[in-house]
Amino acid sequence: MLVKSQDQLDQICKSGERVEVNEGFFKVREGAHVVAMGSAHVVAMGSAHVVAMGSAHVEAWGSAHVEAWGSAHVVAMGSSHVEAWGSAHVEAWGSAHVVAMGSAYVAAWGSAHVVAWESARVEAWESAHVEAWGSAHVVAWGSTHVVAMQSSHVVAWESSHVEAWGKSTCTRRSKYSKCDGNVYEIAYPSTVKEWLKHYKVPIRKGKVILYKATGEEFDTQHNTRYLPGTETVALDWEDTTTIECGKALHFCAKPYLCDQFRHNPAHYVACQVDISDIRIYNGGEPDYPDKIRGRACVNLYEVDRQGKRIASKRHLESNKIISSSQAGFPLFPAL
Repeated sequence: MLVKSQDQLDQICKSGERVEVNEGFFKVREGAHVVAMGSAHVVAMGSAHVVAMGSAHVEAWGSAHVEAWGSAHVVAMGSSHVEAWGSAHVEAWGSAHVVAMGSAYVAAWGSAHVVAWESARVEAWESAHVEAWGSAHVVAWGSTHVVAMQSSHVVAWESSHVEAWGKSTCTRRSKYSKCDGNVYEIAYPSTVKEWLKHYKVPIRKGKVILYKATGEEFDTQHNTRYLPGTETVALDWEDTTTIECGKALHFCAKPYLCDQFRHNPAHYVACQVDISDIRIYNGGEPDYPDKIRGRACVNLYEVDRQGKRIASKRHLESNKIISSSQAGFPLFPAL
């Protein structure tokens, strides 16, 4: 229903009905669902949900949820959540969370968290955290932290920290900034130990911890299971350095790098791999430099996207339990 006054909006919102506003200034609270179009200006608070299109302007507070399309402009504060498409413009403050796609532009301050896809452009200040995918472009200032993947590009200023993986690049513009991974052009490692050093993976007693993203049942698209507390072996293992994909298990050095190979995974699993079972690709420039082949692994425990161990509610379904003495790393009891 299209409304034209604040009183009319308030009455309709109480009934939980979805409303549309085309022009004017409106405030929406709690669980209201509003579609803002044209030149409408909306201030969203509480758990309000706003869909902004055209040249609509939205200010989001609290835990408000905003979807921005077209040339909509959104100012997000508190713990609000914004999804931006097209040429939408978003300003994120506090602990706001923004997902930007298309050619959306995001300016992030405070401890805002931004995930940028496609050709989105992000400028981040203070302690904002940015994840850049596709061909996203990020300019990082202050003490911001940026993780860049695929073909995204980051310019690092001041004391910002940038991790550039995959085919992404980081241009360092300040001697105080820290850039890990692909700083300018960097050659793909030629040995397993060089690859591990590149991703800062520690080696302990000839073993390393790498990561795998899985589905709800701890399985992959190819029906291989990585259930914590069990061992996984590549039945089709081929001992060669001329194959980049296939004939092996595949791992990443960071959990979030696995997102390139599985969209919205249900679990991330920490996998212990013997270095002698890992093979680097030596057949030229790889298409997926962030992953590496392995023959077998011990599935230790579930972690979050940053590698922090979390409690899994799943019970063990296999009697192939690996003891801590066999593992070489401390193996916590599976939960």
